[in-house]
Amino acid sequence: MKVGAEIMKKQQIRRQLIQTVKEQQLFRADEHVVVALSGGFDSLHLAQWLTEGHLPQALQPVVSVVYINHQLRDDAAVEEAFVADWLQQHRTQFKQVAMLKMDWPAQPEHGVEEQARQQRYVLLKQQALQWGTSIIVTAHHQDDQAETILFKLARGSQLQQLGGMAARQVMPDFEIRRPFLTLKKTELPLLVDIPIENYIVDSTNQDTNYARNLIRQTIMPAIGQLNQNFAENMVRSAQQLTALEALAKPEILAAVLRIQAGTYDFMQADQTQTSLVLQAWLQQQGCYQVKHRQLTQIWQLMRNQSINRGMVQLAKPWVVYRQDHKLILKQDSGKN
Repeated sequence: MKVGAEIMKKQQIRRQLIQTVKEQQLFRADEHVVVALSGGFDSLHLAQWLTEGHLPQALQPVVSVVYINHQLRDDAAVEEAFVADWLQQHRTQFKQVAMLKMDWPAQPEHGVEEQARQQRYVLLKQQALQWGTSIIVTAHHQDDQAETILFKLARGSQLQQLGGMAARQVMPDFEIRRPFLTLKKTELPLLVDIPIENYIVDSTNQDTNYARNLIRQTIMPAIGQLNQNFAENMVRSAQQLTALEALAKPEILAAVLRIQAGTYDFMQADQTQTSLVLQAWLQQQGCYQVKHRQLTQIWQLMRNQSINRGMVQLAKPWVVYRQDHKLILKQDSGKN
């Protein structure tokens, strides 16, 4: 009975993933995609699933892989050797293979995670473009999604950022696709025919001085004691939040037009709703970094009936100016 249940579970997970690929339009047979391969549990399952023939022919893309040595840990050389050996054993599965190294002018002391993430995507994009594609595939799964949402919630991120990672994230000159976002980490082995027993375990994953590790190792297990489906429930709530935002978008854009025309009624409008409108107005003009405190300052500036001029400094170089009933966003060069 147990074996039969496991087979049924495997078939169900695989069918659901193919359905997700279809609904999200993640892959096509005429596409060339690049897997971001770290040698860890998740990315090895992604690379193997994409090349074992589980996708219908119409959805099966050409697959290449890129491994990046971050050169930040003492065991980086051992990790690279493991990946090189794995790629040699599986070379025929991929159209192209690249092993790259990050170049650090100086070892970063602060914000290591974010700097490494940014540089990783730069290298992935550059290599993909050299191969004539712009599609990068990552192995982020449901647990990663819940971790990301918690991380952004703790940092005080804006509403639209709490929707988590998108299955398809289109950037100016490349695209990230994440087929595993609906799957738990523990479900990944159900996707492949040949079990993956050897993989890299990042030695820094246990270091809770890193914010994401603290969330992964301490906070999420603690919340999981309240409800073992916590990650799934959080992701579902984030999806509902994204859906609500989509429903509200026409009203928000109409309110943005009133801000541009100087006819938005700051005296009568709700402050929280106005914050959403201001964020949309700023983002339309390319200003994405704004804090709740700054939105409150704009709100107070426009409600102050004793003045008709004023300014609020945002993240440099952006400045918001009030001119009578209108708001104007400018980039301040800082030159006198």
